[in-house]
Amino acid sequence: MQSFDRTLRRVRRVILPWAQRVGVRSSEGHRPEGGLLREVVFGANDGFVSNVALVAAIAGGTDDPDVILLGGVAGLVAGAISMGLGAYVSSKSEREYRQAEEARERWEVVHMREQEIAETRQIFKMKGLSEALANEVVEAVAQDEDNWVKLMMTEELGFSNQPPNPRLSAAVMGMAFAAAAFFPVFPYAFLEGTAAFATSVGATAAALVVVSAWRAYLTSGNVARQAFEMIALAGLAVAVSNGIGRLVGVGLG
Repeated sequence: MQSFDRTLRRVRRVILPWAQRVGVRSSEGHRPEGGLLREVVFGANDGFVSNVALVAAIAGGTDDPDVILLGGVAGLVAGAISMGLGAYVSSKSEREYRQAEEARERWEVVHMREQEIAETRQIFKMKGLSEALANEVVEAVAQDEDNWVKLMMTEELGFSNQPPNPRLSAAVMGMAFAAAAFFPVFPYAFLEGTAAFATSVGATAAALVVVSAWRAYLTSGNVARQAFEMIALAGLAVAVSNGIGRLVGVGLG
């Protein structure tokens, strides 16, 4: 194991992504909270856009704040449950597929060792290592089957370092959706008419800016660009939904 660690340190600067995957702690200031970024951003964005569009559609068809509030709360609850269940099923399926591929890879490491060594050597050579250094790294990697399998899972098969957690993904996705879907709804609990609608849209836009800033912080992106992108999409959804609501309201009236 000391040989493995020594060799790993030697090539760490050449193959940093792989070095991080097999357990070397990074000191470059990477942000671990980005691991659930997909679930949070996807759940929150869907909660903002779908519920503000729903509220806008209902508000286009009626001025009754109780009806709008009921529709918004119903959209929040139903959407959170749907998003949570969807995240659970998709993550569970991905985890099961990953487990099947890992079992196959472990079998190949034991029963097709020479072929796996050749594949591992090619992986490192493609990263720019010389033939001699690649052989040295492969020799060290092959001494630890767990790290070897982990390497092949990430570098050969393209899996992420950690398997998905279905329960955590479901909880995060559902809560992110519910928290975001709350913003378009709550103004109708104490306001009505144009004031409630304007507050609903304004609160949603402000929350979208906050989420965009957090997303930009994690991805080193541009806050203004990401905020504009999300607000523009939500604004389009509000305009179309409210227009359809008005047409339906006139038709029913």
